[in-house]
Amino acid sequence: MLILIFAQHEFSYDVFHKNADQVYRVIQRRPGAGETKYWAVTSPALAGSLRQEFPEVAVTTAVFPTSNPLLSLGEKYFTEEGVLADNHFFDVFTYHFLQGSAGKALKDPASIVLTASLAHKIFGSQNPVGQTLLYQDKYPHIVTGVIEDVPETSHLSFSYILPAVSDQYYQDCISREPWYNNGLYTYVVLAKGANVQQIEKGMRSYIDRNLADWRPQDRMIFLFQPLKDIHLKSQHLQTFEFEKSGNYKFMYLFLAIGFIVLMLACANYTNLAVARSIRRAREVGIRKVAGAWRWQLIGQFLGESLITAFLALILAVIIAHLALPSFSRLVERPIRMEYLNNPTLLPGLLLLALLVGLISGSYPAVIMSRLKPVQVLKDAQTKLASRFTLQRILTVGQYAVSIALLVGSFIIYKQMQLVQHRQLGYNRDHVLTIKVNDATLSQQYATIREDLLRDPHVAAMSYSQYLPTTVMTMQSMSRWEGSGDQLLPSNTSSIDYDFLDLYGVQLVAGRGFSRQFGTDTLGAPIALINESAAKALGWAPKEAIGKEFNYSDGRGRRSIIGVVKDFHFNSIHQPLGPLVLTLNREPGGYISAKVRPEDLSGTIARFEGALKRISPYPFEYQFLDDNFNKLYKNDLRLGEIFTSFTLLAVLIASLGLFGLAAYSTQQRMKEIGIRKVLGASVPGIVRLLSKDYLKLVLIGFIIAVPLAWYVMSRWLQDFVYRIDMSWWIFAFAGMFALMIALLTVIFQSLKAAWMNPVKTLKTE
Repeated sequence: MLILIFAQHEFSYDVFHKNADQVYRVIQRRPGAGETKYWAVTSPALAGSLRQEFPEVAVTTAVFPTSNPLLSLGEKYFTEEGVLADNHFFDVFTYHFLQGSAGKALKDPASIVLTASLAHKIFGSQNPVGQTLLYQDKYPHIVTGVIEDVPETSHLSFSYILPAVSDQYYQDCISREPWYNNGLYTYVVLAKGANVQQIEKGMRSYIDRNLADWRPQDRMIFLFQPLKDIHLKSQHLQTFEFEKSGNYKFMYLFLAIGFIVLMLACANYTNLAVARSIRRAREVGIRKVAGAWRWQLIGQFLGESLITAFLALILAVIIAHLALPSFSRLVERPIRMEYLNNPTLLPGLLLLALLVGLISGSYPAVIMSRLKPVQVLKDAQTKLASRFTLQRILTVGQYAVSIALLVGSFIIYKQMQLVQHRQLGYNRDHVLTIKVNDATLSQQYATIREDLLRDPHVAAMSYSQYLPTTVMTMQSMSRWEGSGDQLLPSNTSSIDYDFLDLYGVQLVAGRGFSRQFGTDTLGAPIALINESAAKALGWAPKEAIGKEFNYSDGRGRRSIIGVVKDFHFNSIHQPLGPLVLTLNREPGGYISAKVRPEDLSGTIARFEGALKRISPYPFEYQFLDDNFNKLYKNDLRLGEIFTSFTLLAVLIASLGLFGLAAYSTQQRMKEIGIRKVLGASVPGIVRLLSKDYLKLVLIGFIIAVPLAWYVMSRWLQDFVYRIDMSWWIFAFAGMFALMIALLTVIFQSLKAAWMNPVKTLKTE
């Protein structure tokens, strides 16, 4: 139930928009260093070109997040995430207006549209329409509309919308080289029946015809991503998203695990029902002699199964409600069981219980209804012995699945250990990071640094465009010595003089940026590259020093002054690639501070005081370790869920084995009594009763090994750096399952072996 509700939540993203089936986001594909790069962001010129050149494109809009999300009303400041959009935004996306209208809301460059919750937060019970807010503490915007809050199942998350034309960055992009500066999200509404592949092909032709001189070796290919796919199918995109994306592979895996666990429970019911049928065989025989039809017997046994399933459903609903808060925290989604607002929930649960009842009860009902009265009334136990073949198959299946899940859990754990403890090439311990939203902080950083470094608890400070965990900007290097027409796509980031020392990034050749060199302080066009870039350019690290290159976007020629040792500037899901580091001279980015672990709260308070004296922005900080862990949140979450359901699967399989052992032992009580009279020992009887079930576990292990190896090798392919699946992982999982099975069966075996043979031989 929990997994189904989670899956319904994940697959319902963006379906509330009126034209959801016709809305696409335009993404770009471009060559990378050794791999193809996909980007969700595009250039400002794209939306207009699509609208003008292709009649199948009904509407387009360009959207991008606000860079400095600060709103103010008088002395009250609010840090809220917003978006900037052109005036076609509400023609593409559907949001219900509580005040104002979609047609006029963004026409005025000085307008702003608020969500209901933000309007109430700022204005309370007052009418917000017509009121003036300051954006970034200096740009006035008049509230022209209020919309309902953005649904939780939307990949676009925002609290307000500003006209894109009011943003200086957007204006600069439009006026200067509109096909460069890829930083906007472009959405289109296609006419019904439009052929997406034809439009993509036409876009390639358009670029060849009209932009032949525009980065000829590095031109992007534009692709159309369905709106409904954005949330679950964007893992390949190398750029920031509006919201925390899901992963369709994980969803299918969770659904498969949920189905497997449910089928294990159905197998248990079937096993136990067949075992109980031995005792009920005479009941069936007498009912048939009394005139009962076969369909009446089937109905009776199916009815018992359905009643059990529906009683279990009631209990499951109670447990699910109790577990929902913990489950929501685990999956980081606001999962709710809303029977009125979710019309498919209650019918779906009833259907689920019906199917479970029918699946688990069908086989026992059929075999019991086929019994012949003469045979069962004469000797039911002997004639039903062959029915245990199915039970053995189901038990083997249960343990095969349980062992495969155990192997998967161990491999996920080991891979996460590799991720957490891999040498990244930089030091991330005790690094405090602060996102700089205010240009004033950038301008006065030198003063802030000088002030805070007087604190003995602050060891070092640095200012950079990105943190070393997520370097996202990419440019193509060109015109280096011997390059010809080649281009080398590389990630780029700007850093200050202290970045390498603070993070412990090592130089392998040349030097880093330094305040001691006039060329650095006066703005000389210099750069550092990493080992991967030097190798891709065809140079040894020492050979690269003094070499020059251009950026393909036309920016000036740069001279290489140093080569740094490779470090992981993105998730280790991605391979190490070329990196260019330039000297930071632009506003925006991150302040990093190496702090001592003593008196952390006091150190953070001093940072807050220093920054608040300069900027009205609320003080927000994060430790780099937390930022690093976010890169692997989905993998860690998968490990937790996988482990939970593995333990549940093993428990269910053990319960089933426990019940089967109990019934099997009960049927062999006279045999055990005779063996004891003839001198059999307790250990001998335990071995006799246990060996058959342990053989089933062994067969399950043989089946589980290739299954687990195949599935987990596919999962590990998502990591560039991964563990080897050692034989001991499979052996450990098999031994663990064998031990659980042995403990399960041995209890019943000992109970039977210790029974007084006089009592068992007297029993009918």
